[in-house]
Amino acid sequence: MKSKLKGKFIVLDGPDGCGKSTQLKLLADYLKEQGVEVVTTHDPGGTKIGEQIRRLLKYDAQGQMDVHTELMLFMASRAQLVVQVIKPALEHNKAVLCDRFISSTCAYQGSSGFHVEQIVEIGKFAVRDVWPDLTIIIDIPVEQGLKRTGRKPKQRTKVNHEYANNGHLFENSVLDRFDSRTLKYHRKVRKEFLRLHNYYPGVVKTIDSSGCDIEAVNRKVIQIIKETQF
Repeated sequence: MKSKLKGKFIVLDGPDGCGKSTQLKLLADYLKEQGVEVVTTHDPGGTKIGEQIRRLLKYDAQGQMDVHTELMLFMASRAQLVVQVIKPALEHNKAVLCDRFISSTCAYQGSSGFHVEQIVEIGKFAVRDVWPDLTIIIDIPVEQGLKRTGRKPKQRTKVNHEYANNGHLFENSVLDRFDSRTLKYHRKVRKEFLRLHNYYPGVVKTIDSSGCDIEAVNRKVIQIIKETQF
């Protein structure tokens, strides 16, 4: 495993509530036990500039954000993450594990009407030759995933709250811009994740996590990595 994952870039992604962040930590712990040098990060964010963009995207945007603007902000955060974190780690033969990447933009902004083929092309411009060697999609039914996130059917959102322009109030008290979108939208997002393997560069594998506990999903993630030929 140590030799296999030198300089490899692996992304865990999937619908809201799929457990990817938990699985990323478990995977990082496992790989470290195997002697693999690991760098973990997340997208959007992972750098000071990226975190500022992340907050704007999730909480601080005032008014209706166009999907093109949304997409470009995600790509800007990603470009900074690649230059500052991912590429240097890969050049030092470390394995990089990232929570979400361009695959998420394909699913979420693709579900908002942006052509996924264009998203991939813009993504290639943003990250240049730094593309994931392996993307693992952790699939889960929408209702189950949103229940895990703590979403309530009539929970207040940033859009309809009386203090909607005060973004600093919202991170711990209400849903972000993406969590608060409709069930119909989140179902489209899930479908886009499930068809990602048809057009997305690099190896894409999907795990069915419905009915699985955390440990079972972790075993599936590790098995995929063992079986994948990079």
